[in-house]
Amino acid sequence: MSIPADAHFTHISYYNSESMGIGDKYFIDQELNPEYAKPNEQTYIMFSIQDKNGNDVYNVNVMVEIYSAAGELIHTFPWTNLAIGDFEIPYIFEKNGNYQVVLSILNEGMARPTETDPVPPTRTILTDNANCNCERAIFNLAISETFGFIYTLAFYGIIISAIVVFGVVSIWILLKRRKNKRYFI
Repeated sequence: MSIPADAHFTHISYYNSESMGIGDKYFIDQELNPEYAKPNEQTYIMFSIQDKNGNDVYNVNVMVEIYSAAGELIHTFPWTNLAIGDFEIPYIFEKNGNYQVVLSILNEGMARPTETDPVPPTRTILTDNANCNCERAIFNLAISETFGFIYTLAFYGIIISAIVVFGVVSIWILLKRRKNKRYFI
């Protein structure tokens, strides 16, 4: 009996994460850990590959490529056979900027790639699966020195502002009621 999976991530990420279906078979969740990645900091690109019904996928062959926003291939993690579709890849991004991560999943029934198989050349269209009997998904990542700090500051600023406004309005209403009681005595 298979039990549906819910992405197998420890928390819901709202930044540097995406979910998408590819082909007729797969649904992929992707996250970055830490969520607000900085350059020259150890980062983990995490994936959870499931079937369209949310069940775990087993014995899957994947390849991961990292491209700059300009379309330059930066790094390739070669074809690897995974026992289960939940995995992470450690990577250190060297610069601030936007990146595309391409996850290729070999179609079932295809010969398992070996370490001697050539890595496909850089593609101009990242979803192009010519000469690769595979499905591809593209995920966008943003690496920044300050976004996490700015986001956190804005988030707490909004919460504190709401508390201050609530307090000021409550005190104003309380003082107004006290003032109105004096006239009725």
